Parts: sequence; structure tokens; C-alpha cells
Amino acid sequence: MATTLEAMVVAAKAVVPALTAEQVQAKVHAGESFVILDVREKDEYDQGHIEQAKLLPRGLLEFRINDMVPDKNTNIILH
Repeated sequence: MATTLEAMVVAAKAVVPALTAEQVQAKVHAGESFVILDVREKDEYDQGHIEQAKLLPRGLLEFRINDMVPDKNTNIILH
């Protein structure tokens, strides 16, 4: 188990894939099933966001994720 912040980040990056904007766009165009959650603050979201994205600020993620994405098998892309 990771014991430092740095170790936790390394461990997370080893199992959570990172996607480029082009890869996400390809998934959208291919009709793949997933939810895009924009975890920025509302003012940042209002300045511009991915069309399909749902706003769920990082500070509320743990509290509202089950309401926003009730199916635990749903693929989620965080922005």
C-alpha cells in the first residue's frame, strides 16, 4: 500500500489510464458508452466545457458520484 502522496500518485497512474483529447473525441464519435464528468468548479465549466460533460466539482465528487453515475459498471472519464 502506498504510504506517501507521491507513491499514491504513482500507484494510481499505474492502474488508471490517461486519455488525450483526441482519444476521448474518437470514443465519442465511435458511440462508446461512458460518462464524462467535469470536476472543475462551476465558473470554469461555464467558461467552456465538453458538450457531453456533466458538472461535478471535485469537492463534491465523493458525495454525489452515486447520484450522477448510479451504475458502477459505467466507464467514467474525468476532466
